[in-house]
Amino acid sequence: MIGHSPTGTTRGARGHAARIPGGKTTVPELPAEFVPRPALLDRLDAAGAAQLVVVSAPAGYGKTLLLADWVRSRALPDTAWVSVDADDDDPGRFWSAVLTALAALPSVPTAVRHAVQGSGPGHDVPDGGVLDWLGEALDVVDPPVRLVLDDLQELTAPRPLRELSRLVARRPAGLRLVLSSRVDPPLALPRLRREGRLHEIRAEQLRFDVTDTVTLLQSAGLDLDPVEVALLHARTDGWVAALRLAALALRRSEDPAAFLLQFSGDERSIADYLTGEILSGLADDAQDFLRAVSVCSVLPTPLAVALSDRPDAGRLLDEMGRETALVERAGPGEHRIHALLRSYLRASLHRHRPGLHQRLQTVAACWWAERGEHVHALRHAERAGDEKQLAQLLRSAVPLLASADLTPLRRALTAVGPTARAADPWLALVSAIAHLEERAFAAAAVDLQHARLTWPATADRELEVLRSTAELLAPGIPTHDVPEPPVAGDGSPDVRPELTALLHLSRAAAELSPDGHGDLDVAVAELAECTILATTHDLGRVEVQSSTLAAAVAALRRDHRGMVAAAGKAAAAALRHNLHPSRWSACATGMLAYADLLEGDPAGARARAETALAASDPITPEAAYALRTVRGAALADEGERDRGAAEMRAARRELGGAPAPRVLRAALGVLEHRTALLQGNTPAAAEIQHWLESRIGPTGEVLLLQAWTEVITGRYEIARATVDPVRACAVPVLLPHTLLEIHLLDVESALESGDDAEAHGALDAALAEAGTIGVVRPFALAGPRTRQLLADRGRPTGSPELEARLATLAVRAEPAAVLSERELVVLALLPSLRGAGEIASELTVSVNTVKSHIRSIYAKLGVSTRREAVQRASERGLLP
Repeated sequence: MIGHSPTGTTRGARGHAARIPGGKTTVPELPAEFVPRPALLDRLDAAGAAQLVVVSAPAGYGKTLLLADWVRSRALPDTAWVSVDADDDDPGRFWSAVLTALAALPSVPTAVRHAVQGSGPGHDVPDGGVLDWLGEALDVVDPPVRLVLDDLQELTAPRPLRELSRLVARRPAGLRLVLSSRVDPPLALPRLRREGRLHEIRAEQLRFDVTDTVTLLQSAGLDLDPVEVALLHARTDGWVAALRLAALALRRSEDPAAFLLQFSGDERSIADYLTGEILSGLADDAQDFLRAVSVCSVLPTPLAVALSDRPDAGRLLDEMGRETALVERAGPGEHRIHALLRSYLRASLHRHRPGLHQRLQTVAACWWAERGEHVHALRHAERAGDEKQLAQLLRSAVPLLASADLTPLRRALTAVGPTARAADPWLALVSAIAHLEERAFAAAAVDLQHARLTWPATADRELEVLRSTAELLAPGIPTHDVPEPPVAGDGSPDVRPELTALLHLSRAAAELSPDGHGDLDVAVAELAECTILATTHDLGRVEVQSSTLAAAVAALRRDHRGMVAAAGKAAAAALRHNLHPSRWSACATGMLAYADLLEGDPAGARARAETALAASDPITPEAAYALRTVRGAALADEGERDRGAAEMRAARRELGGAPAPRVLRAALGVLEHRTALLQGNTPAAAEIQHWLESRIGPTGEVLLLQAWTEVITGRYEIARATVDPVRACAVPVLLPHTLLEIHLLDVESALESGDDAEAHGALDAALAEAGTIGVVRPFALAGPRTRQLLADRGRPTGSPELEARLATLAVRAEPAAVLSERELVVLALLPSLRGAGEIASELTVSVNTVKSHIRSIYAKLGVSTRREAVQRASERGLLP
């Protein structure tokens, strides 16, 4: 039963009458937009019989509504409710309210009701004996009743607090006590915690998660997309009151997206709440202290001391943390102020005392810079608006070029201004490298020109290294006639390891030029030096890039196993440094997904590609092309051939004229061409072959595509002759499995001509090649006679690894029927709805010939009507 009583008169501890309003002992109603918290209700239910329940959190965390829902939704035990207010510092009034609430419960002793009504035996409670008398009365209650004291922070007088402490210590057998407060009540909670007699729910549990946030917004009639919900949740940190106020403001806003981007503690309703409910309870000097330290999101104690000029800053923050969870410990010797409160305080400081705000930002920038925390230092220098300090900090922050997130550098470079960047070679080169990472080549060219024009007569060692790094990353931009400094491998103490690692990385990248004229041995040596520095100095992004380039070198050398091993190291480093999925891990992930595909695991390839494509930051065009093409090939291998072919075609067209390595184009072009042939889409296959040859020139892979096209029309001898230049090593070969594909083509051709001995020899050669490189997908895509010969083969391959992979191949490779050239012409006219006679007239053939072609088209497409034929042909890409 829920305790509820009309206004009553109760004799207090001193025997005087105290009138108790009915609302004071009534469980609050739940608002229409209330969000249930079943997990928290279960947590409350889990309290032990001898435990004191304390719900402690700042204003606006939903304590009262949580307890009200708990009382209303649980039938047992009977519950009495008291909403404490400032008047309850009078002990008589406080205990009168408690007795009134308890008296409304039918299970409490009659003596308690008589005491409330002022009649009957025991109604006149002696002075000072109310607690002993109440404790004895509640000892006999079975089952126990529950007493909720809400807003207990309002109780501040020593006497009622002392008496409440005595009640907690006495532990009446028939009473379960629940206290709700904005601050911990002074009731020896540490001792109760040690004894296991305390059951706590605090702000960290009361914070809304994203699901709760969605429910609250929906109850307010708001339908935000997941990104907007995540942004609002992050800005409020799950603070319930802030979320409710934000929801009200969003309902009034004409542009919710813009509101969320600007939402902070300075928003009017939030600011009013913070002022009225949080800050008004703090002394003026405490408010001044909070404003001073609010300039920093991360607040180590020494920094708080420097900002506030208070040696006791750590103690003050701890005290505020105990009083309000809006200040909390973020780690040993480190605090954090709630984001909304901090943004409100900082805005107030900036508005009312701009000079102090600027000085404190400068103090913070210097403090972080002295400790090598460049990101924090740059951010505070930007806010201080001191371009001179910012330029100086950018020179010391050059190691950020080796980090995964260049945003702090870009933001600081923007803040320092174009004039300063153009006049300082340091800043110009840092800006150039940042632009090169973004592939903003035109902007990088401008920066490099500024660096060349302002180059000093005598440059220090690090500036020379920085310039060499930038020039190597921009091979298409003419270089200044200043010789490159001999830095590689010298371990000079004058150069920070981050810069030396970047120089090694850029030298290696320069050797992997798109024209294929680089020295791969030099690249390997540079990457080895780079990797040592990256792992020694924990340069996560550089380590990932170094291993990725090592995988690219292996791919250029047609070393499939080496590529997989190096790409695996890159992926492991990306996971270790929290860089996956991201633009930095995308290339390595694409290589691993491609390897999954070649090893006969299309499901694994698709899953890996989709994870990388889900990266929040944009990936490079060639990485997107690789990942989407591999995903399309995987879909085709899993049986969704039309969908897969469409994905691959879209990926190639989206790449457009963006640069991509020849080996990458060859690998992905081969995948797409084979899928088009399996679709029976010879026009698409011809388009792909032409596209690939125009970009990589005459290679073994281009000849292989041509040979496959001959095979599907049954011209096996022509197909074998087509790839003779590959056997004779007369053309370059880019992919490790091209020779394997040619061996399998030879097997099918030999079986077609009845030469079983040659077929077995070619199959042995194919299996040996597959065992060497670790690739098995071509066997699933081989001709039907070859697949049957492999299935009938009695002797093992000699490689357990190869046997296992062949046994678990999961590729669906049955080819679709191929339409002849004349059938394709007739098919192209079917959407026009012209009759057979009209089509015959246009093609100058007989009507019977056209009808014969249409019947063949229907049979090959597996349809029975013209409409179905048009639809099916469109799905296969045979019609636009």
